[in-house]
Amino acid sequence: MRRAARIVALLALMGGAISLPFRPEWAYYRKHVPATHTRTVAPGRSAVFQQIRWTLLRYGRAELGPGDLPPDLIGWPVRPGETLVVATLRAEPLTKKPRDFEIDFSLRDHAGHSWSADEWHTTIIPGGKDPAYVMGLVPEWAVGTFELVMRHEHQDLSPALGGPELVFRRR
Repeated sequence: MRRAARIVALLALMGGAISLPFRPEWAYYRKHVPATHTRTVAPGRSAVFQQIRWTLLRYGRAELGPGDLPPDLIGWPVRPGETLVVATLRAEPLTKKPRDFEIDFSLRDHAGHSWSADEWHTTIIPGGKDPAYVMGLVPEWAVGTFELVMRHEHQDLSPALGGPELVFRRR
């Protein structure tokens, strides 16, 4: 019994000694990368993210016209069964001054699968009527289940970690 207590105490002491040097890094991480806060948006509802009011208009397969190209970061489907999809949104800036926004877009389903996405032919200006498009590649089986996710894009972290997350639900 005494020997088991000594082993447990030694393991606890070793764990504390190992973790002490990482305390400043952990404090820095928690300060600069806040915990994720997920907000879900029901279909047809609006949500504000980075001083822009976003409303999901529809999800669907991407239909590119002659001369149109998908976003550089997404590209054309190259694997069998990949499909180019698009989320169409209305974006209304809440400030008069146009500005660049830093958003990490992704697509995911309820099973935890995630795919990259990127904006496509999107210019957000006050009073503009053009929709915003976010395009990505998903497997054929996910065309009817993917949802759009927006997160703040940290300049020094890739992909975005922590902070607010906005998920546009299908139903």
